[in-house]
Amino acid sequence: MKAVGYVRVSTDKQADRGVSLAAQSEKLRAIAVVHNGELIDIIVDGCESPEEPATPEMERILALVDAKKVQAVVVAKLDRLAR
Repeated sequence: MKAVGYVRVSTDKQADRGVSLAAQSEKLRAIAVVHNGELIDIIVDGCESPEEPATPEMERILALVDAKKVQAVVVAKLDRLAR
């Protein structure tokens, strides 16, 4: 199964509390291994504000899903995607 990862940190404080981009990326790699998935890319969203509407990175993920290039989107925590 092909998957794309999505990581996001919207505040500097999050990076200090264990949800840094690097920590999230490592978790995504581990999840892919456990589920026998092929993580084709990890998309980093540099969004500064949690209230910001859909970002170019999210648009890219949706395009990959719509084009059936990936079968899954992997996030470290649901709140990373739901912002």
